[in-house]
Amino acid sequence: MTKKRLYIISLDAFGDADLTFASTLPNFRKLLARSALVTGVRTVYPSLTYMAHTSIATGMYPNQHGIVNNTRLQPERVSADWYWYEKDIKTPTIFQVAKKAGYSISTLLWPVTGRSKAIDYNLAEIFPNRPWQNQMIVSGFASSLTYALDMNKKFKHLRNGIEQPELDDFITAVAIDTIKNKKPDMMAIHLVDLDSTRHKYGVKSTQARDAVVRMDKRLGEILTTLKECDMMEDTVLAVLGDHYQIDTHTVIR
Repeated sequence: MTKKRLYIISLDAFGDADLTFASTLPNFRKLLARSALVTGVRTVYPSLTYMAHTSIATGMYPNQHGIVNNTRLQPERVSADWYWYEKDIKTPTIFQVAKKAGYSISTLLWPVTGRSKAIDYNLAEIFPNRPWQNQMIVSGFASSLTYALDMNKKFKHLRNGIEQPELDDFITAVAIDTIKNKKPDMMAIHLVDLDSTRHKYGVKSTQARDAVVRMDKRLGEILTTLKECDMMEDTVLAVLGDHYQIDTHTVIR
């Protein structure tokens, strides 16, 4: 029996409220036409990216899997460290289970996967948080080193550090290259352009709508690659949002 692939694409900060506009865009429309649609899903509490993605990867609530915030409790630091590394997760992840079952795995900017022994082709989400660090050092340490160096060599011209929307352009190019040349059995891609844009400009801003359009284009590039590689029919594609956002008028420190 042919092994089914599972490819997960996480659209950070994409929620039910985005579906009306997204469904007018060509690639979202293609996906919706051939997919089961689940709406009204509640994210975990607090509704932050790292807890949500770890719950997606484990099927557990944060009090069970152990990732209870994006960042560690480090009040003495100006910039607290994030939960970047897989070792902090207390329950098995889908990546670990799949690896034991003989699946090859790739994750791209999927939170809390740093230094994972289960993932074959990993570009971990991490940034330098010490004066003596730089992006290449921390990424190389947390990711699959040879793979990370190869992808950076091929596509570093697309990046502008970790700024968006260039970072998602880079990750999409890496995803396409990985699909073509590695054909992993499982893939988990985390796209952050929309979340970053909403934090900067507001939830219902024109810029956020533009980010959804860019997201549609990137989805289209991935779909085209799957089709060209004759992988569409034996790949289960799960496209999801991890949380939504609301604008705030007051912040209490």
